[in-house]
Amino acid sequence: MKKLFEKPLIHYTFVLTIVSIVCGLAIGGVNFITAPIIDDNIAEAKLEAFNLVLPGLGDFEEVSVDGDPATIVSKVIGKNAEGQTIGYIYEAYATNKFGYMRIVISVDASGVIIGADFVEINQTLNVAGTKNNLALYVGTSIYDLEPNGDLSSGATYSLNTVKAILNDVAVAHANTVVAPALPYEDWFGMNYTMEEDGTFVPTNVVFSKHIVKDENNVVVGYFYHMSEEGVYNGYEHSIGTIHLYVGLGLDGTILGIDLPKDEFGHTKTSQFWGKNVTYVNSLVGSNIDSFGGNEDLAAGSSNTRVLIDAMLLSLGGVFE
Repeated sequence: MKKLFEKPLIHYTFVLTIVSIVCGLAIGGVNFITAPIIDDNIAEAKLEAFNLVLPGLGDFEEVSVDGDPATIVSKVIGKNAEGQTIGYIYEAYATNKFGYMRIVISVDASGVIIGADFVEINQTLNVAGTKNNLALYVGTSIYDLEPNGDLSSGATYSLNTVKAILNDVAVAHANTVVAPALPYEDWFGMNYTMEEDGTFVPTNVVFSKHIVKDENNVVVGYFYHMSEEGVYNGYEHSIGTIHLYVGLGLDGTILGIDLPKDEFGHTKTSQFWGKNVTYVNSLVGSNIDSFGGNEDLAAGSSNTRVLIDAMLLSLGGVFE
């Protein structure tokens, strides 16, 4: 055995092997000690960011990210002290050629970004500009991604990464928001009831009308189901059917418009469908009697919005 180690090649190989093992154990030991500290720091920063991006947060419920884009690390349903849902928070992590970033973003049920903040950002260029760019999306729709102001230049890769994360959050948000058992409580109040109006005569567009009463059996509004077919891709002449569920007050005020994704026969991508959800939400508070359509149609979903306008005009024609 002694003669074996007298051979230089075997001797050096043995020494290098021992050194490698010792170094590996040392690195592993350091990682064993520091990894929990790093994880704790990230968790602490994330919790702090949760409270920053969703004011009034009292508690949260973590939900599965199955089916979401790979950048979505976690997502939670944010609740206030009374246990009511006040928003949804998404944690996203992405890398690019200049480093990495971890962002938390809160979104309300309709898709409006409530808040956004960086938990971690490691980028070579213009970090301040990247932070400013993210802040410009607060208050806008997660489906439209139109910033509130001019974006900072000088960090194109970072901005593109931020935009990619926001697009992924839009997909995750569409996967997350679940309709409650009584989905229209925001329109009609708690414990409302509906009964079909037997005197209503259906049309080709407006299929049904329900009378809505509150818990004291007082009529508070009306609920309509509508459906219509129309072109949504002019280049390919693609035709599909969409359904609208509309809540009106006694005076014709639009209380809410529901555009279910599973009954949306036009392009179902989160971005395209989401743009139309944002549009119908913008009509809440207007009156169906005076509704004349919206001439300022954003690109990307104009055909569908024209169809929605036509359906609402039809509803105005039967409301009384």
